Amino acid sequence: MRDKSDKKVEVRVEPPATGETDSVATLEAKLAAAEAAATEAREELLRRAADLDNTKKRLLRDHERACAAAARGIVEKLLPVLDDLTRAIDAADADEAVPQNHVDSIRMLDRKIYDTLRQEGLEAIPAARGDAFDPEVHEAVAVTCDPTLPPNVIASVLDPGYKFHGVLLKPVRVEVCVPAAGSDSGEAPASRDERKPRP
Repeated sequence: MRDKSDKKVEVRVEPPATGETDSVATLEAKLAAAEAAATEAREELLRRAADLDNTKKRLLRDHERACAAAARGIVEKLLPVLDDLTRAIDAADADEAVPQNHVDSIRMLDRKIYDTLRQEGLEAIPAARGDAFDPEVHEAVAVTCDPTLPPNVIASVLDPGYKFHGVLLKPVRVEVCVPAAGSDSGEAPASRDERKPRP
């Protein structure tokens, strides 16, 4: 049987070799230097992360602008096609010799093109006879004196207008009603060309 008596164990600590001892002050200085280096490294890492984040955001904005500019260019090129289809529909409706199924086909093609462009951000500017003339979205290309209409309203819409993502792409071309000669009820509206030179 083992002897269960308590035995004292003596541990001897050898003193460090000469030159290996550092004073507490030296160790504190080294610790402070290490903490300062760690803080500086952390701040540099945060700066680089912020720079990377800003670069990503800028590249995303540039990409979105480039895509929007490309889409706008394509939409602008297709607007005359839409206008021509509208004129073709109007002409075909007025001509009884044109079969109705041909008119319906042109109308369907017009609707498909417009719906596709609308999904990309195109919207038609509403305008109708009797609406107030708005020089911000209407271009007065002709004037008329119509006793059934008040002055400075649209007498007829000559060409549709469009916005692209809320920005005017093409003004509505209209004929505007003006007061009869000698009337003091108002002046003819300034056309868009007179208000501001077109680019």
